[in-house]
Amino acid sequence: MRPTWLRVDGLRTRLVLVFIAIVVIIAGGTAGVVSFMARSWIYSNAQDVATAQFRDELQSLNGMSVDGLTPANLSQVFPSDMTLISGGDVILQGSVDPSTIPPSFDSGLDSTKLIRFERLDSQRILLGMSVYVMDTSSEDGYDDQTLVKAVTVRPLVGVQDKFDDLLRAVGLTLAAGVLVSGLLGLWIASTLVRPLKRLDDAAARAADGDLSVRLPEDGVAELAQVTTTFNNLVARNEAVITGLEESEEQARRFVADVSHELRTPLAALVPVSEILREEIPNLPPDAAAAARIVSSEIGKLARLVEDLIEMSRHDSQQAKLVLDDVDLVELAERTLASRGWTDTVELDAPESISARVDSRRIDVVVANLVGNALRHGSPPVRVELSAESGYAVIAVVDHGPGISPQDRQAVFRRFYKVDTARGRSEGSGLGLSLAVENVHLHGGTIGVDQVDGRTVFTVRLPIDNQYP
Repeated sequence: MRPTWLRVDGLRTRLVLVFIAIVVIIAGGTAGVVSFMARSWIYSNAQDVATAQFRDELQSLNGMSVDGLTPANLSQVFPSDMTLISGGDVILQGSVDPSTIPPSFDSGLDSTKLIRFERLDSQRILLGMSVYVMDTSSEDGYDDQTLVKAVTVRPLVGVQDKFDDLLRAVGLTLAAGVLVSGLLGLWIASTLVRPLKRLDDAAARAADGDLSVRLPEDGVAELAQVTTTFNNLVARNEAVITGLEESEEQARRFVADVSHELRTPLAALVPVSEILREEIPNLPPDAAAAARIVSSEIGKLARLVEDLIEMSRHDSQQAKLVLDDVDLVELAERTLASRGWTDTVELDAPESISARVDSRRIDVVVANLVGNALRHGSPPVRVELSAESGYAVIAVVDHGPGISPQDRQAVFRRFYKVDTARGRSEGSGLGLSLAVENVHLHGGTIGVDQVDGRTVFTVRLPIDNQYP
């Protein structure tokens, strides 16, 4: 995975690229214009040097005397690279083929006052100038003044080297500009990214529950304002969550207190309900019906109070495991037998599965799951036990109408009842919640699935439980 600062979608990388792009566009364009203008100046300067040198060479020869206009005589006076033309005749051919001289260029050499030049390419220039030569070989004793056209091709000395130096300087300057702009963009981006990174880390800590986190409200004004808003938001959330936690704690304490207070009168009512149940056959019909209702409701109230007390133990983290090596197959058989479910619930299990568990709490888990299947599902109801990869697996299967996907996690919440999916609930809504708490206390997991028209509650318990 690429580092954060190399990611193109990161703020730091984008700012650096923007700064570099701006420098490349502006500096590159400027360098291009300067290079073009400097190139013209370099050529012009080299051209002026070559022209001035050519002029100086010929002006010193203007009006000189020679003993006959012969190639031998003129080659001793004129530079060897010059082509000499007089009266349309080529006297001496140097670096220029007379046939390649443009007519317009040749016609401009009829005066000694002008020097003609024409650039041939990036490295050469065609130069031409006329001078008068005194021919002392005349038989009449007079010196004849003859116009001689001198044409040559001279190199533009140093043009390419200077241009290469210019390009090298421009390239180095542009590279330095890109480097500086990149560092500047990185610095500016860092001043923005660092506060955002701190803000992200603080938000992650707040999301994990650390609502005491606060950030210094300094730096760039806009980011400081964002930091202030974040601090205010976390402070308000901290106040709200603290209030909710206090309210929840008060509610739990209230439920625990009420449950314990109800225990005393229930301790007296339960024996009375048992006596009423025994006397039902001897009572008149109306009194028998009333006694039956009272006895049933007292039993439900007693179970609800016991469930609430057990839940309060889990909430206050006072629920403790009493671990022992237990045969889960025998435990399941006892659970079914003690509740009269042996004839209505199938047991599919090997001869023995040994696990280190709290037998009382696992008995409650199995009883709650089987009771839930009998109340809300449809027969046949089956308890399946197996062992796999260091875990003991207890599955309770029924063939009822099933649980919708959106309710499969909600059924484990306290007092949640799936009325529409599984009929009217007669329980308190705490059975599955207590099953979850007891399974988690063992370090196990519990879940529900719909498989081939069957509802399957699955409990996985570690066989070698190391929980205290």
